[in-house]
Amino acid sequence: MDYLSFIVLALISFFSSIVGTIMGMAMLILPPTMIFFGIPVHIAVATSRFSLVGLNIGNITKFSVHGKMHFKYALPFAVSGIIGALISASSLIRISDKILKITIGILMIVVSLAILLENLIVLKKKISKITFRHHLMSIFSGLLIGAYMGIIGGGGATIVIFLLMLIYGIGSHEALANQKAITLPIALVAAAVFIYQGLIDYKLGIPLLLINIIGGWVGATLVLKFSNIWLKRLLTPIIITMGIKLIFF
Repeated sequence: MDYLSFIVLALISFFSSIVGTIMGMAMLILPPTMIFFGIPVHIAVATSRFSLVGLNIGNITKFSVHGKMHFKYALPFAVSGIIGALISASSLIRISDKILKITIGILMIVVSLAILLENLIVLKKKISKITFRHHLMSIFSGLLIGAYMGIIGGGGATIVIFLLMLIYGIGSHEALANQKAITLPIALVAAAVFIYQGLIDYKLGIPLLLINIIGGWVGATLVLKFSNIWLKRLLTPIIITMGIKLIFF
């Protein structure tokens, strides 16, 4: 990759880490961008997952400073998510390029529409006491989301936010902050599997990892100050268009 292409990719990665913090869509932006730059699809997915660990690090650092992290919500979800991610990430290398591109494209469209329509979801009030039933729902959800995020993960963070709000009845900012404690270990496990499989381009992955730490910090700062509705309306049509291109072209 030439220097100009890398600079463009780095800027998009920085932007995707901010968007990923606000909307959970980083993996709907970065892997397709790498693919459009000519990076093989398996390498693009694995390198994106590796570099976006930086997004979670930046997020958790910022949210922890502001006292938004409460691990009683995140721990059961995270442990089961790790198991799901380990199983699915190990399967990436066995999926063909064509099927993987079509799958990414379809999920880009479906998840983007779900994010755009998220305000239609009716949420419960915050529960006064966490029971075993709540943790059981969290564990089951973690297995499914971990399996999804282990391979692709685009929009998975947003789904985790929805589930935390639905299961525990917590607010959107609190759910978003605790979602980071769930997605970081899932991302680390998936990245470790991809490292073992030799799928990561470190010349791209390491610089983008550092860029995404900064982007994650900036994104978390914006989350604590602003509404994200305008960003959803702007980005959803773009990501749907990218998804259609992956499926049909």
